[in-house]
Amino acid sequence: MNQTSPELPSLEPGITLLETDERMTGSLQSLVLDQLLLEQGSAIWIDAHGHGTTHPLTRITPSMRVLDRIHIARAFTPWQHQSLVRDLVGDIMDETTIAVLPALDWFYRSEDLPRGDDERMLSTAAERIESLTKRFEIPVLLTLQTDDTLTAPIHEIADQTIQCEQTKFGPRFAGKEYETLVYPLENGLVQTTLAYWKRILANRHPAIVDADVSPEVSVNGAY
Repeated sequence: MNQTSPELPSLEPGITLLETDERMTGSLQSLVLDQLLLEQGSAIWIDAHGHGTTHPLTRITPSMRVLDRIHIARAFTPWQHQSLVRDLVGDIMDETTIAVLPALDWFYRSEDLPRGDDERMLSTAAERIESLTKRFEIPVLLTLQTDDTLTAPIHEIADQTIQCEQTKFGPRFAGKEYETLVYPLENGLVQTTLAYWKRILANRHPAIVDADVSPEVSVNGAY
C-alpha cells in the first residue's frame, strides 16, 4: 500500500456508530465501499437525509462495478422508515456483508409525529437493529443527524463508536481500539473532498481500479 494513503478502520460484526463533523464529506461512503471491497459481498442501505444518493458514491468508488452490490431503500416518512427497519431482517442474504443506516434519527424529528412518538419510534428502531445483530454476524454502520437526548438509545446499542474528524494532516479516525496514527503528508494541508476519498480507496484496492482512476493520493494541495 502506498505510504501516503491513510488507513481506514475495519468494521467488525455488531453495531458501529460513526460520528463525524460537517467537514468530513464522504467518510461514511468510504467506509462502506472499503468494507465491500474487502469482503466481496453486498450492502443493504436504508437511506435518510440523502446520504445514499448516487453522486457521492459514484464520485468516491474506484470501480463502478462495486455500486451494483449496494442495495438502497429510501423512506419518505417516519412510518416508512420504521417499516424498512422492521423488514431489514428479511432482506439480509447470505452475501450481505454490511447493513448501513445513516442519519438514523432524521425521520423521527418530524413535526408531523405526535408528541412522544419520536422517542418511542426511535427506541423501537434501535431494538430491532440490536436484535438483527444477534441473528447475523455482519457489521451494522449507523450515523446520527443530531446527537442529543433523543438519540440516547442509539448510543446504548452501539458496540463501538468511531469518531472521524478533519485535521490539517488529513482525516483522523479514533475509537476504543483504533486510532489513525499515520497521515498522508508531513507538511501541508489535505482537504477531504470526494475525490480525495476516491484516491484513498483506489490506493487501498488497486486490483479493482477502473482504467480512468489514478491509484495515487496527492500529498501537496487538495483534491
